[in-house]
Amino acid sequence: MQEIEKILNTWKEKNIIVKQEGFIESKYKIEKLSYKIEYEVLSIFGKEDESYIKINLNQVYQIEKEKNEIKLYLDNDICISLKLQQ
Repeated sequence: MQEIEKILNTWKEKNIIVKQEGFIESKYKIEKLSYKIEYEVLSIFGKEDESYIKINLNQVYQIEKEKNEIKLYLDNDICISLKLQQ
């Protein structure tokens, strides 16, 4: 999971788009990204320090990295994309 942390460190204070696909679908923008990883849980926050999403990293079985996007595939047929907004 260090690879996720390395990418998110370069995205701090930038805007990202979160897209969730699977049995629940959603898409939203997070302004001024901040995050923390604690007990294998990735918590992503926005500019008001509100928690937007929490991901149990133990559920991630595959990671795809592109230049400005990370896709996390979770055990229960969910794909969460984190994309840096240009």
